[in-house]
Amino acid sequence: MSNDYWNQQQNGHNPTEHNAKPGSGSLLHDYRQKQRNEQGFPHYPPASSMPLTPGPSQESPMPIQGSPVQGQQPQIWPPAQSWPSGNKVQPLPQSRPQEHGWVANTMQTVRRWSGRMSAVPPVDQNPLVLYHPPTSPTPLPKAARWKRSRSVRVAMMMKHRRSRWQQARPRVGKIVSIIMIVVLGVLVLSTFSASAYAYKYYQDQLPRLQGLANQQIEQTTRIYDRNGLLLYEAYSIGRRTPVEYRYIPQVMQDAQTSAEDPTFWTNSGVDPVGIVRAATQYAQKGAVQSGGSTITQQLIKNLTNDTAVTINRKIPEAALAIGLTQQYSKAKILEMYFNLSAYGAQNLGVEAAVEDYFHLSQQCDKNFKCTPGIYYLSCLDAAHELQCNPSNCATSKYCSPILGLARASLLAGMPQDPPTYDPTFGFIDQTTGQKYYLERQQYVLEQMLKYQVLVPGLGTITPDMAHQVEAMTAKMQFPKYTHAYYHGDEHFVNWVISQLVALLGETFFTGGFNIRTTIDSNLEAYVEQAVHRHLDKSEQQYFGYGYGPLNTVNDVNDAAVVVMDAHTGEVLAMDGSANYNSKDPKVQGNFNAALAPRQPGSTIKPIVYAAAFQQGWYPGMVVPDFKTYFPKGDGSSNALNAYIPNDYQNQYSNTNTTVRNAIADSRNVPAVKASLFAGLGNVINLAQRFGINTLNPQKDSNVSFALGTSGIPLEQMVGAYQVFANQGTRVPPRNVLDIWDNYGRQLYHFDPTHPGGTQVISPQIAFMMTSILSDEVARKSEFWPDHDLSFWGPVGYADSPNAGYPNVAAKTGTTSDFKDNWTIGYTSEAVVGVWAGNANDEPMQNVIGITGAAPIWHSVMTYISGMCDTSYDNIPCGKMDLVLKPKTFTAPSGVIQYCTSPANGLGTGSNCDWMLNGEQPGSAGYVGGTNTPIVTPTP
Repeated sequence: MSNDYWNQQQNGHNPTEHNAKPGSGSLLHDYRQKQRNEQGFPHYPPASSMPLTPGPSQESPMPIQGSPVQGQQPQIWPPAQSWPSGNKVQPLPQSRPQEHGWVANTMQTVRRWSGRMSAVPPVDQNPLVLYHPPTSPTPLPKAARWKRSRSVRVAMMMKHRRSRWQQARPRVGKIVSIIMIVVLGVLVLSTFSASAYAYKYYQDQLPRLQGLANQQIEQTTRIYDRNGLLLYEAYSIGRRTPVEYRYIPQVMQDAQTSAEDPTFWTNSGVDPVGIVRAATQYAQKGAVQSGGSTITQQLIKNLTNDTAVTINRKIPEAALAIGLTQQYSKAKILEMYFNLSAYGAQNLGVEAAVEDYFHLSQQCDKNFKCTPGIYYLSCLDAAHELQCNPSNCATSKYCSPILGLARASLLAGMPQDPPTYDPTFGFIDQTTGQKYYLERQQYVLEQMLKYQVLVPGLGTITPDMAHQVEAMTAKMQFPKYTHAYYHGDEHFVNWVISQLVALLGETFFTGGFNIRTTIDSNLEAYVEQAVHRHLDKSEQQYFGYGYGPLNTVNDVNDAAVVVMDAHTGEVLAMDGSANYNSKDPKVQGNFNAALAPRQPGSTIKPIVYAAAFQQGWYPGMVVPDFKTYFPKGDGSSNALNAYIPNDYQNQYSNTNTTVRNAIADSRNVPAVKASLFAGLGNVINLAQRFGINTLNPQKDSNVSFALGTSGIPLEQMVGAYQVFANQGTRVPPRNVLDIWDNYGRQLYHFDPTHPGGTQVISPQIAFMMTSILSDEVARKSEFWPDHDLSFWGPVGYADSPNAGYPNVAAKTGTTSDFKDNWTIGYTSEAVVGVWAGNANDEPMQNVIGITGAAPIWHSVMTYISGMCDTSYDNIPCGKMDLVLKPKTFTAPSGVIQYCTSPANGLGTGSNCDWMLNGEQPGSAGYVGGTNTPIVTPTP
C-alpha cells in the first residue's frame, strides 16, 4: 500500500500534487519561525522540545482541529502549506484555526505526558498575544534536555517499525521474486538434467532390453514315440512350454490382470498408485496382496532373474518396464508374462501348470502343430478336449464356464508366491486354518468382483459365482507331479537323451525341443511282456531241461531286446533289462544291458564267414571239423599252449562238413579256420565296417575271436545283422525321426524313404549268408525238435519247411562260461536281437541260446511280422500300430547255385549251394587226412 493511499484514508481528502517546496512538516515550529523572522528576534527552541511531525519517511500525524466560533466565518489556519507524503508534494489539510486555548491545551498535554515544566517560563495564556522574552542582558538559563516518557518511546518505536515495514514491502517482494526465479531456474535445470540422465540411462539400457525381450527362455524338451505318445519330459529348473497369446482364454487374462495389475491395459509400465497401495498394505498388514510392481515390472524381474528388493533394482526395472511398453504391445507383454511366471514349485509358465494340475495336454497334429492345453481351460473331460474351446464354451456340453473361472482364478493367484500357493503341496495358514491357495483364490475373485469382470458364458461375475467357484475348487484333487517315464520305454529314452546331450549339451534340457523318436510303444510293451513271460513263467524247456521257469530253475534273471527296421535302421524297441525298477543285482533294472559290451558267442560267426566269403569261400565249401591245435601267436611250439576249441559239451563232429552246416550247427573249429583264412585283421576291420566300434585290433586279434570272446553291445550286433538283412548296405541305427521346437518349427527330419547308408558287403555275399541262417533243415541236426528259430507251425512238430510261412534268418550264441546267451535274427523287413543272462555276470545253469534267448526272440519276431499268436505265447498282442510283414528272401543277380562233389569240391555232385557266378572251383581240395589232391577238369 502506498503512502498516498494511507494519507488519503487518514485525511479524508484526495491528495493533489503541489509545486511548492515542502515545509518541515511541524506546524508549531513553522509558525514560530515566521514570527521571529518578521520581528527580528532570534529563535530559541524549547529546551526539551522535539519535532512532533515525522520526517519524510514517517507517517504524518492527524492535525488537531477545533470547532469554529459561533457567528464567525471559518478561516483557513494556518496558511496552506505542503505536506510531505512519500515522493509527492501534498497540500496541508484545510481547517479552522484553533481555539485560544490551543497553546495552553498543548502545554497541558505536554505536562500530562512528561510532568516536567520547570524549564518552561510563564507564558501568557492569551492565545492572541505572542510571548516576548524580557530584554534583560542577563542570559537565560540553559534548559535541561527534554526526555520522553517510556510510553511515548514505545509508541514512537512502534510507529517507526510500521513505517519500516511499509518501506520494506517492495524490497521483500523483490527478494521473493528473485528467490522464485532462482528456484524455478533450478527446477528447470534439474528437470532438464534429470530428463537428460533418464534418456541416457534408457539408451544405455536399450540393448539390455532388446536382449531380454529376445532371449531364449528355458523350455521343456519332450520325447515322443513314433505315434506321438509322450514318453518323457526333460528340463533344467522347471517345466515350461510357451503358448501364444491367441490361445489364452479371456477369463484367464482377466483373472491375472485383476490380481496383479488392474491398470495393465492403460499404464505406461509402472503404476504409482499401485506402489502407494502396496506400501499401505504392507504398513497395515505386514504383507502385500497386490504388489506395487506392475505385470510389466514383474516380467522384467523374471527376465533378469533379479529378485532383490533394492533401489538399485527398482530404478532400472522401472526404466526397462517403460521401454518394454513402448516397444511391444500389451498383448505381447501379457503373453511373455504368462510364459515366464512361475505357477507352482515346478511349473514355469501357465501351460505347464494346466498340464500338471488339470491334465490338459496340448493337442498336436502329425507335423507337430499344437494347440496348447490352456486353450481348453473350461473343458470338462480330457477325452473331449478337442470339442471344448472358448468359441463354444457357452453352448458345448463338454464345456463349463464356471469350471474355467475356477481354474483361472486359482492359477492367477500363484505367481505372487508360487511355492506357497502350489495346490499340490496344500500348505495351510496356521492363523486361519485354511489352505493358502484357497485364500489366494478368494482374493483374486474379490478383485474380479471389484472390477466387474465379464466371464464368457456367464456374464458379469457375481458373488454367487464366486462362492460356487470357491466350493468347486475346495473339492478338487491335486496329486503331486512326478517326473516319470512312460512305463517300459525308460532304457530307450535314456539312450536318446545321452546321444542328444552329446550333440547339444545343456541346450537339450533348455531348448524346448519336441522329439519324435523311432520307438513304437505298443511294440515295446509287448517286448516287456515277452521277457517277463519267458523268464518268470513255466514253459517247455527242450533238450531235457524241464519246464522252468528260467529265473528260478536255470538262474536266468535278466534279458535285453532290440528291434530294428531292416532298411532304415530305425530302432523300434529297446528293452535294457527284465525290470527297470528292480534292485536285484542280477537284474540291475536301470542298467541298460542292450548297450553294454557282452561276449556275443557264436552270433559273431556270420561276420567271420562273410570275411571268408569275400576271399573265395562259399556256403557249399567243405571244411574239416576235427580237433585242432591253433597256435596262440606267442611263438611257442608247445602244444599245451595251443588254443583247442571244442563244441557244446566238449564234442566234435569229427567229419568234413560244409560251411552251411558248420554255421547252422554252430561248429567252432570251422569258424576259427575261417577267421585264420580271412585274416584276423580283415575280420575285425569288416566287423567295424558293420558298425561294431568296441573292437580293438591289438587286443582282439586272437584265434578265439571267431567264437565271440570280445565284448560287443547287443545294439551293435543287431545293427551288424541289419547289413545282412539289407543286402549288404549298412544304415546306422537311428532313434530320432523328427525334431521341432515349441513353436512348431521343424529342425530335423529323417526321411525313411531315403535312409542313405554304406555298402559294406555285396548283395551276393549278404544273400549267401542269409540263405544259411534261414535254413531250418540245416539246423535240424542240432536244434530239433525246437523250432523257435523259424515260423514253422507249432513248436516241436514241424520237420520240414512250410511254404505258408516266410523266411526268417537266425543265429544263436552261448559263451563257454554260460554267462551270455544270444539269439539274433531277421526277416526281409526287421531285425530282432535278444540277450539273456545275469547283470552281475553270474553264470546261468543248464541253458543255451535255443532255450534262454530264443523263446523271447520268437515271440517278438512273430509280433513285428504281424503273426502274433496269443494262444501259443500266452502274451496279449495288444494294439499293433506297427507291422513289418516279411517277404521271401530272393537271390540277387550275380549268384548261382552250383553242385560240387562233397569229396573234393570239384565236378558234379550232390553238394549244391550258392556261390558267386564266375567263382566256380577250378582245383580240388584235400580229402580225408591225406595231402594228395584229386584234380578234376572244371566243367
